[in-house]
Amino acid sequence: MSSKLFLLAAVGVAACSSPTQIVLSIDTTAGIPCDIDKIRVKATGGSSSIFEQDLKDVRLPIVVKLSDETSNGTFNLEVTGLRNNMEVLRASGPLLFGNADAGEHVVLQSTCTIDAPCTLDMLSGSTKPPPPVERFQCGDIVRRYKPAMTLDTFIDACNVPGTNSGTVLTMGARGAAKLNLADDVLSNFGFRFYSQPIRQIWAHEDGYISFEVNNPDARNNLDPGAFDRDLLGTGVPPPPQSAFVFWDGLTLGSMGVCYSLEGTSPNQKLRVTWSGTCQTTTCVTDSLNFSIVLDERTQKISFTYGTMMAANTNRALGATATVGIVNDAKGCPVAQCTLATGLCADGTTPCGYTQIFSKTVQAGGVMSYDFTPIVDPQ
Repeated sequence: MSSKLFLLAAVGVAACSSPTQIVLSIDTTAGIPCDIDKIRVKATGGSSSIFEQDLKDVRLPIVVKLSDETSNGTFNLEVTGLRNNMEVLRASGPLLFGNADAGEHVVLQSTCTIDAPCTLDMLSGSTKPPPPVERFQCGDIVRRYKPAMTLDTFIDACNVPGTNSGTVLTMGARGAAKLNLADDVLSNFGFRFYSQPIRQIWAHEDGYISFEVNNPDARNNLDPGAFDRDLLGTGVPPPPQSAFVFWDGLTLGSMGVCYSLEGTSPNQKLRVTWSGTCQTTTCVTDSLNFSIVLDERTQKISFTYGTMMAANTNRALGATATVGIVNDAKGCPVAQCTLATGLCADGTTPCGYTQIFSKTVQAGGVMSYDFTPIVDPQ
Protein backbone atom coordinates (compact mmCIF):
# COMPACT_ATOMS: atom_id res chain seq x y z
CA MET A 1 0.00 0.00 0.00
CA SER A 2 1.39 3.40 -0.96
CA SER A 3 0.44 6.84 0.39
CA LYS A 4 1.89 10.30 0.04
CA LEU A 5 2.74 12.58 2.91
CA PHE A 6 3.50 16.11 1.66
CA LEU A 7 5.44 18.37 3.97
CA LEU A 8 4.36 21.58 2.24
CA ALA A 9 1.53 22.27 4.67
CA ALA A 10 3.69 21.36 7.61
CA VAL A 11 6.94 23.18 7.07
CA GLY A 12 6.46 25.99 4.64
CA VAL A 13 7.66 26.97 1.20
CA ALA A 14 8.76 24.44 -1.40
CA ALA A 15 12.47 24.30 -2.04
CA CYS A 16 12.06 23.56 -5.73
CA SER A 17 9.45 22.80 -8.34
CA SER A 18 10.54 19.13 -8.69
CA PRO A 19 11.06 17.99 -5.10
CA THR A 20 13.09 14.90 -4.20
CA GLN A 21 11.48 12.18 -2.12
CA ILE A 22 12.26 9.89 0.79
CA VAL A 23 10.44 6.60 0.36
CA LEU A 24 9.59 5.47 3.88
CA SER A 25 8.86 1.77 4.46
CA ILE A 26 7.42 0.72 7.83
CA ASP A 27 7.33 -2.79 9.26
CA THR A 28 7.22 -4.34 12.73
CA THR A 29 8.16 -7.51 14.56
CA ALA A 30 5.27 -6.85 16.97
CA GLY A 31 2.03 -8.80 16.85
CA ILE A 32 -0.95 -7.34 15.01
CA PRO A 33 -3.42 -6.55 16.57
CA CYS A 34 -2.34 -7.87 19.97
CA ASP A 35 0.70 -5.55 20.24
CA ILE A 36 -0.25 -2.73 17.86
CA ASP A 37 -3.18 -2.09 15.51
CA LYS A 38 -2.31 1.28 13.94
CA ILE A 39 0.74 3.15 12.60
CA ARG A 40 1.15 6.93 12.85
CA VAL A 41 3.75 8.85 10.85
CA LYS A 42 4.54 12.40 11.94
CA ALA A 43 6.91 14.70 10.06
CA THR A 44 7.87 17.94 11.80
CA GLY A 45 9.80 20.91 10.53
CA GLY A 46 8.34 24.06 12.04
CA SER A 47 4.85 22.55 11.96
CA SER A 48 3.67 18.97 11.53
CA SER A 49 2.11 16.68 8.94
CA ILE A 50 0.54 13.41 10.10
CA PHE A 51 -0.46 10.20 8.34
CA GLU A 52 -2.21 7.25 10.05
CA GLN A 53 -2.87 3.73 8.84
CA ASP A 54 -5.06 1.11 10.49
CA LEU A 55 -3.24 -2.22 10.26
CA LYS A 56 -6.29 -4.43 9.87
CA ASP A 57 -6.05 -6.36 6.58
CA VAL A 58 -3.01 -4.30 5.51
CA ARG A 59 0.06 -5.97 4.06
CA LEU A 60 3.35 -4.80 5.54
CA PRO A 61 5.61 -3.04 4.93
CA ILE A 62 3.60 0.16 4.54
CA VAL A 63 5.13 2.63 2.08
CA VAL A 64 4.80 6.39 2.61
CA LYS A 65 6.39 8.90 0.25
CA LEU A 66 7.78 12.06 1.83
CA SER A 67 8.20 14.91 -0.66
CA ASP A 68 10.72 17.66 -0.02
CA GLU A 69 8.59 20.74 0.34
CA THR A 70 10.89 22.20 3.01
CA SER A 71 13.00 25.33 2.91
CA ASN A 72 16.26 23.60 3.86
CA GLY A 73 15.60 19.85 3.54
CA THR A 74 15.64 19.07 7.26
CA PHE A 75 12.81 17.64 9.35
CA ASN A 76 12.15 15.22 12.22
CA LEU A 77 10.38 11.93 11.60
CA GLU A 78 8.42 10.01 14.21
CA VAL A 79 6.89 6.56 13.54
CA THR A 80 4.55 5.34 16.29
CA GLY A 81 2.74 2.05 16.78
CA LEU A 82 -0.58 2.32 18.64
CA ARG A 83 -2.96 -0.14 20.26
CA ASN A 84 -6.51 0.98 21.01
CA ASN A 85 -5.29 4.54 20.23
CA MET A 86 -2.67 4.31 22.98
CA GLU A 87 0.95 4.93 21.93
CA VAL A 88 3.00 1.77 22.45
CA LEU A 89 6.08 1.67 20.19
CA ARG A 90 8.15 4.42 18.58
CA ALA A 91 11.16 5.13 16.37
CA SER A 92 12.23 8.72 15.73
CA GLY A 93 15.03 10.99 14.63
CA PRO A 94 16.11 13.75 12.24
CA LEU A 95 16.27 13.25 8.48
CA LEU A 96 17.71 15.34 5.66
CA PHE A 97 16.57 15.40 2.05
CA GLY A 98 19.47 15.16 -0.38
CA ASN A 99 19.85 15.78 -4.10
CA ALA A 100 18.29 12.44 -5.05
CA ASP A 101 15.52 10.16 -3.90
CA ALA A 102 16.41 7.93 -0.93
CA GLY A 103 14.88 5.22 1.24
CA GLU A 104 14.29 5.05 4.98
CA HIS A 105 13.40 1.58 6.28
CA VAL A 106 11.86 1.49 9.79
CA VAL A 107 11.16 -1.71 11.73
CA LEU A 108 9.33 -1.17 15.02
CA GLN A 109 10.73 -3.71 17.49
CA SER A 110 9.15 -4.56 20.85
CA THR A 111 12.10 -2.73 22.46
CA CYS A 112 11.20 0.55 20.71
CA THR A 113 9.13 1.87 23.62
CA ILE A 114 7.67 5.33 24.09
CA ASP A 115 10.07 5.90 27.00
CA ALA A 116 13.07 4.68 24.98
CA PRO A 117 12.34 5.13 21.25
CA CYS A 118 14.57 3.49 18.68
CA THR A 119 16.68 5.77 16.52
CA LEU A 120 16.27 5.87 12.75
CA ASP A 121 18.81 4.17 10.50
CA MET A 122 20.76 6.17 7.96
CA LEU A 123 19.05 6.82 4.64
CA SER A 124 19.54 4.18 1.99
CA GLY A 125 20.26 4.75 -1.67
CA SER A 126 17.55 2.19 -2.49
CA THR A 127 13.93 3.29 -2.48
CA LYS A 128 12.70 -0.27 -2.91
CA PRO A 129 11.02 -1.54 0.29
CA PRO A 130 12.71 -4.58 1.85
CA PRO A 131 10.78 -7.87 2.19
CA PRO A 132 8.47 -8.27 5.23
CA VAL A 133 10.14 -9.15 8.54
CA GLU A 134 9.15 -12.08 10.76
CA ARG A 135 6.29 -11.01 13.00
CA PHE A 136 4.92 -12.29 16.30
CA GLN A 137 1.71 -14.29 15.76
CA CYS A 138 -1.03 -13.16 18.10
CA GLY A 139 -3.04 -16.38 18.30
CA ASP A 140 -6.43 -16.67 19.99
CA ILE A 141 -8.51 -13.56 20.68
CA VAL A 142 -9.25 -13.23 24.41
CA ARG A 143 -11.26 -10.22 25.57
CA ARG A 144 -12.67 -11.64 28.80
CA TYR A 145 -12.08 -14.20 31.55
CA LYS A 146 -14.28 -16.45 33.63
CA PRO A 147 -13.46 -16.20 37.36
CA ALA A 148 -13.96 -19.04 39.85
CA MET A 149 -12.79 -19.73 43.38
CA THR A 150 -9.88 -22.16 43.47
CA LEU A 151 -8.41 -24.61 45.96
CA ASP A 152 -4.88 -23.73 44.83
CA THR A 153 -2.74 -23.00 47.86
CA PHE A 154 -0.44 -20.06 48.49
CA ILE A 155 3.24 -20.63 47.74
CA ASP A 156 5.76 -17.94 48.63
CA ALA A 157 8.04 -17.22 45.65
CA CYS A 158 10.60 -15.87 48.13
CA ASN A 159 11.21 -19.51 49.09
CA VAL A 160 11.55 -20.80 45.51
CA PRO A 161 15.20 -20.45 44.41
CA GLY A 162 16.20 -20.78 40.80
CA THR A 163 17.99 -19.17 37.87
CA ASN A 164 14.94 -17.13 36.91
CA SER A 165 13.97 -15.91 40.35
CA GLY A 166 14.71 -12.80 42.35
CA THR A 167 13.35 -9.78 44.17
CA VAL A 168 12.46 -6.19 43.32
CA LEU A 169 11.42 -3.17 45.37
CA THR A 170 13.71 -4.02 48.27
CA MET A 171 15.51 -1.62 50.64
CA GLY A 172 12.52 0.70 50.88
CA ALA A 173 12.08 1.18 47.12
CA ARG A 174 8.65 2.53 46.16
CA GLY A 175 6.25 2.45 43.23
CA ALA A 176 6.73 -0.03 40.38
CA ALA A 177 9.78 -1.94 39.18
CA LYS A 178 10.40 -4.36 36.30
CA LEU A 179 11.05 -7.99 37.12
CA ASN A 180 14.65 -8.77 36.24
CA LEU A 181 13.87 -11.41 33.64
CA ALA A 182 16.01 -11.38 30.50
CA ASP A 183 14.37 -10.63 27.15
CA ASP A 184 15.03 -14.14 25.86
CA VAL A 185 13.48 -15.64 29.00
CA LEU A 186 10.33 -13.56 28.61
CA SER A 187 10.10 -14.26 24.89
CA ASN A 188 10.20 -17.99 25.69
CA PHE A 189 7.37 -17.62 28.23
CA GLY A 190 4.26 -18.31 26.16
CA PHE A 191 1.72 -16.70 28.48
CA ARG A 192 -0.61 -14.06 27.03
CA PHE A 193 -2.78 -11.60 28.90
CA TYR A 194 -5.94 -10.60 27.04
CA SER A 195 -4.24 -11.98 23.89
CA GLN A 196 -1.19 -9.79 24.36
CA PRO A 197 2.23 -11.47 24.62
CA ILE A 198 4.30 -10.65 27.67
CA ARG A 199 7.12 -8.23 26.81
CA GLN A 200 7.81 -6.90 30.32
CA ILE A 201 6.32 -7.24 33.80
CA TRP A 202 6.10 -4.45 36.36
CA ALA A 203 5.48 -5.26 40.04
CA HIS A 204 3.96 -2.50 42.17
CA GLU A 205 4.25 -2.14 45.92
CA ASP A 206 0.46 -1.70 46.11
CA GLY A 207 -0.33 -5.30 45.21
CA TYR A 208 -0.48 -5.63 41.44
CA ILE A 209 1.52 -6.43 38.32
CA SER A 210 1.27 -4.69 34.96
CA PHE A 211 2.26 -5.80 31.47
CA GLU A 212 2.28 -2.27 30.03
CA VAL A 213 5.31 -1.17 28.02
CA ASN A 214 5.77 1.86 30.23
CA ASN A 215 5.66 2.31 34.01
CA PRO A 216 1.99 1.93 35.07
CA ASP A 217 2.34 4.49 37.87
CA ALA A 218 5.36 6.60 37.01
CA ARG A 219 4.64 9.23 39.68
CA ASN A 220 3.56 6.68 42.30
CA ASN A 221 0.40 8.66 42.96
CA LEU A 222 -2.39 6.39 41.69
CA ASP A 223 -4.87 5.66 44.46
CA PRO A 224 -6.37 2.14 44.59
CA GLY A 225 -10.07 1.92 43.79
CA ALA A 226 -12.86 0.46 41.69
CA PHE A 227 -12.16 -0.31 38.03
CA ASP A 228 -15.13 1.72 36.76
CA ARG A 229 -14.21 5.05 38.39
CA ASP A 230 -13.50 6.72 35.07
CA LEU A 231 -16.77 5.45 33.57
CA LEU A 232 -18.69 6.82 36.54
CA GLY A 233 -16.80 10.10 36.54
CA THR A 234 -15.49 9.53 40.07
CA GLY A 235 -11.77 9.10 39.44
CA VAL A 236 -9.01 7.90 37.15
CA PRO A 237 -9.07 4.42 35.60
CA PRO A 238 -6.75 1.63 36.76
CA PRO A 239 -3.58 0.92 34.79
CA PRO A 240 -4.51 -1.13 31.71
CA GLN A 241 -3.09 -4.62 31.12
CA SER A 242 -2.76 -5.27 34.85
CA ALA A 243 -3.64 -7.91 37.47
CA PHE A 244 -4.58 -6.69 40.95
CA VAL A 245 -4.23 -9.40 43.57
CA PHE A 246 -4.71 -6.97 46.51
CA TRP A 247 -4.65 -3.36 45.30
CA ASP A 248 -4.34 -1.21 48.41
CA GLY A 249 -2.04 1.34 49.98
CA LEU A 250 0.71 -1.03 51.13
CA THR A 251 4.18 -1.00 52.63
CA LEU A 252 6.48 -3.80 51.54
CA GLY A 253 8.27 -6.06 53.96
CA SER A 254 12.00 -6.69 53.95
CA MET A 255 11.74 -9.10 51.01
CA GLY A 256 10.04 -6.58 48.72
CA VAL A 257 8.30 -8.43 45.88
CA CYS A 258 9.66 -11.89 44.98
CA TYR A 259 9.26 -13.72 41.69
CA SER A 260 10.12 -17.14 40.29
CA LEU A 261 9.68 -18.57 36.80
CA GLU A 262 9.34 -22.30 37.38
CA GLY A 263 9.43 -25.31 35.03
CA THR A 264 10.30 -25.62 31.35
CA SER A 265 8.37 -24.50 28.27
CA PRO A 266 5.54 -25.12 27.50
CA ASN A 267 4.72 -25.83 31.15
CA GLN A 268 6.18 -22.81 32.90
CA LYS A 269 4.58 -20.91 35.76
CA LEU A 270 5.53 -17.42 36.84
CA ARG A 271 4.86 -16.76 40.52
CA VAL A 272 4.99 -13.21 41.97
CA THR A 273 4.67 -12.84 45.75
CA TRP A 274 4.16 -9.99 48.19
CA SER A 275 5.55 -11.46 51.42
CA GLY A 276 5.18 -9.93 54.87
CA THR A 277 3.49 -6.84 53.41
CA CYS A 278 1.66 -4.43 55.70
CA GLN A 279 -0.92 -1.65 55.63
CA THR A 280 0.89 0.64 58.07
CA THR A 281 3.72 3.02 57.24
CA THR A 282 6.19 0.80 59.08
CA CYS A 283 5.79 -2.97 59.18
CA VAL A 284 5.40 -4.09 62.80
CA THR A 285 2.61 -6.64 63.36
CA ASP A 286 0.94 -6.73 59.93
CA SER A 287 1.70 -9.70 57.67
CA LEU A 288 -0.17 -9.86 54.37
CA ASN A 289 0.96 -12.61 52.01
CA PHE A 290 -0.35 -13.22 48.49
CA SER A 291 0.77 -14.36 45.05
CA ILE A 292 -0.14 -14.01 41.40
CA VAL A 293 0.52 -17.12 39.28
CA LEU A 294 0.62 -17.06 35.47
CA ASP A 295 0.29 -20.54 33.97
CA GLU A 296 1.74 -20.94 30.48
CA ARG A 297 0.07 -24.31 29.83
CA THR A 298 -3.51 -23.38 30.79
CA GLN A 299 -3.21 -19.60 30.24
CA LYS A 300 -4.94 -19.18 33.61
CA ILE A 301 -4.23 -16.40 36.10
CA SER A 302 -4.43 -17.37 39.77
CA PHE A 303 -4.61 -15.22 42.89
CA THR A 304 -3.69 -17.11 46.07
CA TYR A 305 -3.57 -15.84 49.64
CA GLY A 306 -1.62 -16.99 52.68
CA THR A 307 -1.68 -15.34 56.08
CA MET A 308 -3.66 -12.09 55.92
CA MET A 309 -3.14 -10.46 59.30
CA ALA A 310 -3.24 -6.74 60.08
CA ALA A 311 -3.80 -4.43 63.03
CA ASN A 312 -6.94 -3.25 61.23
CA THR A 313 -8.80 -6.55 60.77
CA ASN A 314 -11.29 -5.19 58.25
CA ARG A 315 -8.53 -3.84 56.03
CA ALA A 316 -6.92 -7.28 55.97
CA LEU A 317 -10.31 -8.56 54.80
CA GLY A 318 -10.43 -6.15 51.87
CA ALA A 319 -12.15 -3.05 53.29
CA THR A 320 -9.85 -0.74 51.31
CA ALA A 321 -8.61 -3.14 48.62
CA THR A 322 -9.64 -3.96 45.05
CA VAL A 323 -9.16 -7.38 43.46
CA GLY A 324 -9.43 -8.32 39.77
CA ILE A 325 -7.84 -8.07 36.33
CA VAL A 326 -8.02 -5.28 33.74
CA ASN A 327 -7.44 -5.09 30.02
CA ASP A 328 -8.81 -1.58 29.46
CA ALA A 329 -11.70 -0.49 31.68
CA LYS A 330 -13.89 1.16 29.04
CA GLY A 331 -16.74 -1.30 28.42
CA CYS A 332 -19.36 -0.53 31.07
CA PRO A 333 -19.67 0.17 34.81
CA VAL A 334 -19.48 -2.69 37.31
CA ALA A 335 -23.25 -2.60 37.87
CA GLN A 336 -23.76 -3.39 34.16
CA CYS A 337 -21.03 -6.04 33.90
CA THR A 338 -21.87 -9.72 34.37
CA LEU A 339 -19.02 -11.25 36.37
CA ALA A 340 -19.51 -14.81 35.10
CA THR A 341 -19.33 -13.88 31.41
CA GLY A 342 -17.26 -10.69 31.39
CA LEU A 343 -19.87 -9.06 29.15
CA CYS A 344 -21.83 -5.84 29.55
CA ALA A 345 -25.63 -5.78 29.81
CA ASP A 346 -26.00 -5.85 26.01
CA GLY A 347 -24.54 -9.37 26.03
CA THR A 348 -21.88 -8.60 23.41
CA THR A 349 -19.57 -5.82 24.66
CA PRO A 350 -16.64 -7.04 26.82
CA CYS A 351 -16.46 -5.19 30.14
CA GLY A 352 -12.73 -4.76 29.72
CA TYR A 353 -12.07 -6.08 33.24
CA THR A 354 -13.11 -8.65 35.83
CA GLN A 355 -13.57 -7.09 39.27
CA ILE A 356 -14.04 -9.58 42.12
CA PHE A 357 -14.63 -6.86 44.72
CA SER A 358 -13.65 -3.31 45.58
CA LYS A 359 -13.36 -1.89 49.10
CA THR A 360 -15.70 -4.49 50.54
CA VAL A 361 -15.02 -6.60 53.64
CA GLN A 362 -14.86 -10.29 52.71
CA ALA A 363 -16.51 -11.90 55.73
CA GLY A 364 -14.97 -15.33 55.14
CA GLY A 365 -11.58 -13.92 54.27
CA VAL A 366 -10.14 -12.99 50.88
CA MET A 367 -10.68 -16.05 48.71
CA SER A 368 -8.27 -17.45 46.11
CA TYR A 369 -9.42 -17.17 42.48
CA ASP A 370 -8.60 -18.54 39.04
CA PHE A 371 -9.27 -16.51 35.89
CA THR A 372 -9.78 -18.71 32.83
CA PRO A 373 -9.56 -17.05 29.38
CA ILE A 374 -12.63 -17.22 27.11
CA VAL A 375 -11.58 -17.50 23.47
CA ASP A 376 -13.74 -15.39 21.16
CA PRO A 377 -14.42 -16.45 17.57
CA GLN A 378 -12.14 -14.89 14.95
